[in-house]
Amino acid sequence: MMPPGPKFTPTEWKTYQFILANKEKITTFSLRQLALKLNVSPASVVRTIKKMGYEHYQDLSDKIKSELNIQLVDDITFQANYYFQQKALIDSYLPKIKKFKQLTKKCKDFIFYGIGTSHYLAAYGARQFVNNGKSAFVINDPFYPIDRLENIYHNKAVIVLSVSGETTPTVEQVVHFRTHGATIISITNNADNSIANLSDINFCYLLESKVVGEEHNLTSQIPVVYILERLSRSLQD
Repeated sequence: MMPPGPKFTPTEWKTYQFILANKEKITTFSLRQLALKLNVSPASVVRTIKKMGYEHYQDLSDKIKSELNIQLVDDITFQANYYFQQKALIDSYLPKIKKFKQLTKKCKDFIFYGIGTSHYLAAYGARQFVNNGKSAFVINDPFYPIDRLENIYHNKAVIVLSVSGETTPTVEQVVHFRTHGATIISITNNADNSIANLSDINFCYLLESKVVGEEHNLTSQIPVVYILERLSRSLQD
């Protein structure tokens, strides 16, 4: 799929994200059904797909059907990450990485925060930053007393990992970090969540969410590793 145009409005960006994350659904929706699902006007959908490089909604639907028919291997994880690596999403990171470098230019320390599975990825990210000569450490305690010292997090960047972006302890800690002067960079599955909205920069990867029961999130984390490595190496450029 082609990358979005240079003047995406918030409504168009919302539509684009939904299309990218729900390709199978798009092939079953009409233009009006998609607009109704997103609570936007059909005209907004049309403007979005034109900026994606398609003249008509049917052109987009046909392209997606063609992509879905490319079954390189019968592997759900591979297929999910195959779609993550499409040029449109990867290209959307470029201005954010540039902003990341600008915002963290004076940061003396990088704090990685995550709980559960995100903790292990946060530890990986911290090690990558240390390997690249940066001061970094990881916090996975949702009750870590962040608010005990005033302004201690100035000149520090906090990289927060959360699939949903709505885990209550993580949201509360992000509020504390931000209140005490930290620059917040978040990595979440989508951009419409509490943690993303509290962040100076958000990187989202838009994979189909896989949840077992009420707590066990099996959404692939391969994109998170990619983003962490891109951020780490960007500081060496």
